[in-house]
This record gives sequence, structure tokens and C-alpha cells, in this order.
Amino acid sequence: DAAVADDPLAALDAALEQAERDLLELGAVMAERVGPEEAEIMASHAVIARDPELRALAAEGVAAGRSPSEAVTAAFDTFIALLADVGGEVFGERTADLTDVRDRVVDLLEGRSTAVVLPDGPVVLVAPELLPSHTAAFPPELLLGVVTETGSPTSHASILARAMGIPAVVGCGGATTTVAGGEPMAIDGGTGEVLVAPSEADLERLRGAAARLAEREVSLRALRDRAGATADGVRIELSANIGSPDDLAVAIEVGAEGAGLVRTELLFEGRRTAPAVDEQAELYRRILAAFPGHRVVFRTMDIGADKPLPFVRRGREENPSLGLRGLRLHLAERELLRTQLAAVLRAADGASGGGAGSGRPAVMFPMVAAPSELDEALGELGGVVAAEGADGAGLEVGVMVEVPSAALDAARLASRVSFLSVGTNDLVQYVFAADRLNHAVSATGEAADPVVLRLIASVAAQGEANGAWTGVCGEAAGDPGLALVLVGLGVRELSMSARSIPAVKDALRRFTLDECRDLAALATAPDAGTAELRRHLDGLLPA
Repeated sequence: DAAVADDPLAALDAALEQAERDLLELGAVMAERVGPEEAEIMASHAVIARDPELRALAAEGVAAGRSPSEAVTAAFDTFIALLADVGGEVFGERTADLTDVRDRVVDLLEGRSTAVVLPDGPVVLVAPELLPSHTAAFPPELLLGVVTETGSPTSHASILARAMGIPAVVGCGGATTTVAGGEPMAIDGGTGEVLVAPSEADLERLRGAAARLAEREVSLRALRDRAGATADGVRIELSANIGSPDDLAVAIEVGAEGAGLVRTELLFEGRRTAPAVDEQAELYRRILAAFPGHRVVFRTMDIGADKPLPFVRRGREENPSLGLRGLRLHLAERELLRTQLAAVLRAADGASGGGAGSGRPAVMFPMVAAPSELDEALGELGGVVAAEGADGAGLEVGVMVEVPSAALDAARLASRVSFLSVGTNDLVQYVFAADRLNHAVSATGEAADPVVLRLIASVAAQGEANGAWTGVCGEAAGDPGLALVLVGLGVRELSMSARSIPAVKDALRRFTLDECRDLAALATAPDAGTAELRRHLDGLLPA
């Protein structure tokens, strides 16, 4: 309207507010099409649109005489540059989110349509890149597949495409110059194969692969109510990693046996103030109620390094992965730890015995490097139990084994707690001194490396000798072949992305415990190699 047109600041605010509304509407579309987990991606974009720091920076540009479009572009580009300076794949992917929101706001300011131009019929989309909002706005029935020149499998656009069942091949350089519009194409999102003008033999081969995949998905769904176990009946608890309450729907759908890792810090991402005890407790109660009779492990907030939170003030660190994070930060900010422990205890009130209507609560401390740190945390827990007048007897307590010192000293840690949970993502990073957020070295080492597997075997043995069970909650737990090796090493609980549970359950039911132990011996032998192990495991399981 005229008032907005005459007031650049009002125009800026109107565009930001409209962008937020549009992105929330796309989130509602994703919730209906796919589920709440994917809807959260668009909700996170809406949070960017209403970010007060971005708005303030853009307003400064307007006050300095820039047009609203120029001011918005400069403000967003400042944040994009900051992420680029940090480096690493995760932060690189987040720049795509900022770019997506920036372009939407600028289009609104310039009066351009933000709607996606849709084709007349189903197509394979070939583009330089695919932004998350474009993916969300594209009707799945019109998108047979996606090929992009840039991007990664873990980008938000890729995640949304997979959730909608759309095959996607990303990072296919030169695709837009190689493929002419209107040409017949065939792609395999699993292998990354892209065929232009495929032969009838190629099409027949891919149709066969698609049919086999569909049959396998049906057989995996049939395992939903079957308990995780080896072929000879040894129980292996298969639980879900939960990053938000909305992840519960997927976990319930696939038959997860509890939650082996509730990432409590992600429940409050984007907040400017720390949540109060009762607010946290209400969320924790919802998660407990979703897993009646099963264990639910609440990890205290793992803040720091790649996971900062606005309500925790931290100075700049040269190497945050080795700095004040995890339990170290909790011990520096003890009120934050006490608040979380009190919330878990309140949520567990009346449920600590694992009754039929609720899960069995457990607490897990992240990034424990030494028994002395654990002793301080246990002291805080004892104080909160007393202050709350709670019965802490039914509350299991565990630690994450993520750093070499914890793995090497697992016996002393195990003597103090009920369980040890190996976080393979961070353990690999620290064992190989390779920052997993630094693209230049992020490929150095992996969980299937014999060095890492020998450490896990040692942790499991030390835990068993001291009365503590051992689980794994990193990405390795969701790898069906590697899961067999982990069970052979002595791991008895695997916590993973809920979508990985059916394939891991299927893998376990094909092998006895002794066969898993044979695989573990092969994987940790003096002359073992990661590539050879991967090839061997791939040959054992259905494609």
C-alpha cells in the first residue's frame, strides 16, 4: 500500500513478516505431505525471517540510505560470510537456508512472485541447485527426480526430497549444460547414476531395481512389532535418536524400542532465553509417554562447538571442539544443569518404575573426559534429587564416550554409572584429530576404521566388567552392516535415526551372535582395513 511504499522501514518489516507467513504455510504443507520432522525445516526458515539481529542489521542499512532490497541483501550476506568463515559442510549447508530466505524477502520487496513455476506434467528437474523452499512447494506428483550441480545429501533440500520419495542426485557438475530440456532421463538416487536418453535395457534394469526396493520396503514394514534381536534370540535394543518432539511420530511408526538419545539442546534451538523447568518437564513427559515400558535417555544439553545456543554466553574460542562444551560447559553454568536435571525428575515423577503408561527415564552426560568431571555432575544430580524431594532410585544414569580419555578409562566411568553410550561421530573426530566440520579433513577416519572399532570393543569390555551396559548412538548404529560388527564387539543397544531401525532390525535377524563376533574379529584384526570391511559387509546384506 502507499504507506508502506513511502516508508522503507515499513516495507522491510512487511516483507519479513510475509516471508515468515509463507514459510510457515510451506511447513504446514510439508507436515501434511510427509510429517512433522520435515515441517520443522521450513519452520526453521521462518525463524530466520523473524530473526531480530538480521532485521536490526537490515534496518541499519535502510537508515544509512540503502534501499530495503540492498539492505536485506547486505544483512543476510553478512551472516552468510560468517558461516563461510567457520567452514565445514554443516555450516555450508546452512548458508543455503539463509540464501533461500534472503531471496524470498528480496523478491517480496521487489514485487516479484515467489511462487515456483510448475511444469505441465511430471519431470526430472535439472538445476544448478535446489533450495529447500522450492522443494517444499513442488507437488511430488510433478517431480519424478532431481539432479543438481551443487548441494550435498545432508542439505535440507535433499532431506525434503527423500522424505517425499523423490530420487535426487546432487553434486552432479555440468548437468545443466549436458542435459537439454525435454530429453528423456533416468536416475538412481541410491547409486547416483544419471542416464540421458537411456536405452531400453537401462530402463528395464532400473525398473527391476525399483521393484526390488519396493518389495524390500514392504518386508521391512512387516518387522515393525518385532523386537530387535539376533537370529539366535539375543536381544539388542533398537532405539531412536530424538531431536525434537516431532521426531516421535517417525519413531513410533517404525516401532522404536525407546529413545537412546534425546538431544535436549535441539528442543530449544532458536530461543533467546533458556526454557524454565516446568516447560522442559512438559516436553520430557510427552517423550516418555510415547515409549511406554521402554527406556528414554535424556542427554543433558550438549552445547558448544557446532551447537551454540543464544541464551548461553560464551567467549570466542580458537578451537571450540576442544573447548568449553558438553559437560564442561554445564559445570561452568551449573544452574543450567540443575534446571535440566530438575525437569527430568519432574517428568519422571510417577514413571520411574517404567509403568505401562510411560517410559523409563534415564539421564546421560555428554563429553565426559574424566571421572572427576562425572563425580561433580553426579554430585549436582544428588543435590537436585534432594531439593526436588524426588526418588532418584529408578533413574538410570549414563555417560557418552566421545573422547579417547573416556574410552581408555571406561572402567572407572562404568563403576559410577549404569551405562556407557559411545558417540561415534565425535569419537572419530577426536581419535583422528580431524574436525568433522572442516571440509578439508572431514573425510579423515570413520567409525568402521579398525582403530575406532578396537576402542569400542574395549569400552564394551570395561563396561561389562564393571556392571554397565554399552550402547552406540552415533551414525554407525544406523548402518546395518556395521551394526552387526558392533553387536559382535559387545554393544547391546543401538540408537539411530528412526528411519534406519527397520533395516538394522532386518540385518540382525539374519545373523547369530557368534556370527556377529566373527565379523567383529575380522573388523579388528591386525591387518584389517576399512575398505575391505565395507565391501565384505555390503556383500552380506540385501541391497
